[in-house]
Amino acid sequence: MNKSKIERLADVALGEAVARLLGSSDHVSAGDIVRQLRDMAEGEQHPERLEAIAMALGEVQSEFTQSRERREADVLSSAGRNGSGSSRKQ
Repeated sequence: MNKSKIERLADVALGEAVARLLGSSDHVSAGDIVRQLRDMAEGEQHPERLEAIAMALGEVQSEFTQSRERREADVLSSAGRNGSGSSRKQ
């Protein structure tokens, strides 16, 4: 698959955000990555790099939302199989 220059720059920006977090913390979450990318965007002067950071930010937020929706669906599915969670003794 051939990636465009902006897609490659987005990958680089995402990698930089994760590397900065790993260098300063032992915990990395999607929320941490979003905050780091926003911090990077605030100080960025180069328009192409700013676009790449915005693209990386959108990808992380999209994946975070999809992951949360899958977890919620799994929980609901599990609750349904277990009898809706009410286990009253008679």
